[in-house]
Amino acid sequence: MVLFSGYIIETITKWSIKESDIKLTLPLHIKLRYELWYVTIANQKVIFAKGKESDIRNYYKTVFMLEELSNLPVVLVFEHLKAQDRERLIKRHIAFVVQEQYIYMPFALMQIDTQKIAQSLTKLKELTPLADALLLGYLVEEIASNLMISEVAKIVNQGIREVSNALILLEQHGFVRVEKKGRKKMVYFDYSEEILDYFISKQRLPIKATFFTNSSIEKKIYSSFSALALHSTLMDNQIKTIAISAKEKKLLDGLEQCFEEDATYQVEIWDRDPYWFATQQSIHPLYLLRLFRESDDERIGYALNEIKKRIIKDRD
Repeated sequence: MVLFSGYIIETITKWSIKESDIKLTLPLHIKLRYELWYVTIANQKVIFAKGKESDIRNYYKTVFMLEELSNLPVVLVFEHLKAQDRERLIKRHIAFVVQEQYIYMPFALMQIDTQKIAQSLTKLKELTPLADALLLGYLVEEIASNLMISEVAKIVNQGIREVSNALILLEQHGFVRVEKKGRKKMVYFDYSEEILDYFISKQRLPIKATFFTNSSIEKKIYSSFSALALHSTLMDNQIKTIAISAKEKKLLDGLEQCFEEDATYQVEIWDRDPYWFATQQSIHPLYLLRLFRESDDERIGYALNEIKKRIIKDRD
């Protein structure tokens, strides 16, 4: 079917999609604002609907009305969809597809061989350290929307190919849009507090390992409690914690490990450069919200709440 050949339904699921003939009497606003296609997927009749709504909530009523009129499942079709809007649709069990990115059709999983589907469907990959760092850069406005990929690469001092791959992951998650304009590829971000919460609560910690050392360290970037003390009123009487990239092998190999009671520093080995978007000689405070997200200490909770409020206020 030509119409849906560009969508991931056929390419990922391998389901056969055929046009179907259904006659419905539709309200005028649906006729004006929606393109509808009646199809059969693996012997299941379905209505695909592509609308022109500015607010995702406007789709809810349309889907309900179409399902009432036709007694058939309705699948919304999008070219782009924000991560928070995708989550809203999933919470309401509304089926949808995003061109070349995402498919959510729970009614089909109930009727087709789910074992074969599980083998065919691709899962969203976890963000790489670079993709995660790019998301941080945007959340704290160090990376602006409407930039060329080459400009983003320059900000983080990484290769264009590496940054392009990272942006592909972010686009698959619905956090960014990459559009080609002439010979240039432009990057567009859509900020929301839901994306901020995803960065804090859903992503893994950047720390690969820790150890204590009594060696001297000239180039220091503070992390954990040491960084939290710099960005809040929390007092830190512990051994200073330093973050070092795992790629700094020469530096790490030169540090002598010791017991905590003999240590000058606690060293965290990070899977990325902790200097990305660092401030006040520490990792960016947004990382602290992730590092201490499971802490039940009231003092830490108060400090983190102040940091989060400050970040949101700065964006506003």
